[in-house]
Amino acid sequence: MKSKSDILVLMIKLGVICIVVSGLLALVNNITSPIIEANDQKNFEESMKEVMPGGSFEKMELDFTPEESGVKLESVYKANGGFAVTTVCSEGYGGDVKVMVGINDDLTVNRVKIISMSETAGLGARASDEEFYGQYSGLRSGIGVEKNKGGKPENNTISAISGATITSKAVTKAVNCALEAAKAGGAAK
Repeated sequence: MKSKSDILVLMIKLGVICIVVSGLLALVNNITSPIIEANDQKNFEESMKEVMPGGSFEKMELDFTPEESGVKLESVYKANGGFAVTTVCSEGYGGDVKVMVGINDDLTVNRVKIISMSETAGLGARASDEEFYGQYSGLRSGIGVEKNKGGKPENNTISAISGATITSKAVTKAVNCALEAAKAGGAAK
């Protein structure tokens, strides 16, 4: 059996190790944090150029509350010929689905990009495939989701991903919120 002094020495050693490791982690965080933030900003700007090519972007402040629950507006940027709007829907199968939507001045979707999500690989994660998100191009506010390849542009609907209707609906809610925000931001009605 160890004596009380042995236990005390062991506790002091562990305490010193914890303090040193915590200090090193803080140092590494201070070094890498600005780099990570710069990379995130660069990726965000590239995403804006992807959904609304050829434009300069000016951040807008809107007094806007989404009509649908489970969706929040993250940012709105005015671009040449439209808007780049970022929304987050908390109702994805795996949690939050963050979407950036390029919206033309006539309130039609130019392009959709999934910024982040934690959906099931091979199912909901297919929302990042052009085959899925390309369906939104040219659609207007009030987009619906149809199962079994039933979505049609002329009906303002998209076809849900087979086996991932929840994800499909989450992306659609995020896109509809973005369209509402662009309308509130002064796009043609």
